[in-house]
Amino acid sequence: MKIEILGTGCYNCIKLETLVDEVLKELGRTDVEVMRVDDEKQIRHYMPLDEIPGLLIDGVLASTHEIPHRETLIKWLSGVSAPSAM
Repeated sequence: MKIEILGTGCYNCIKLETLVDEVLKELGRTDVEVMRVDDEKQIRHYMPLDEIPGLLIDGVLASTHEIPHRETLIKWLSGVSAPSAM
């Protein structure tokens, strides 16, 4: 699994990244690659800049402009429920 946090380093982007890390640790998922994408051109490929933070899971845009609830992230990252393409 590959997770990409789309954001320029704002408070919510960092908060999302921290939450993803916490959930992955809770789930014991050490096989997941997490990276932050802060290049504005790359972010605009998926969404407008004013919609950050964004979350890509295996190339699927799972959320924009908000931080998903912890329970939702647990479902997505544990494989119980796949994120729907936005």
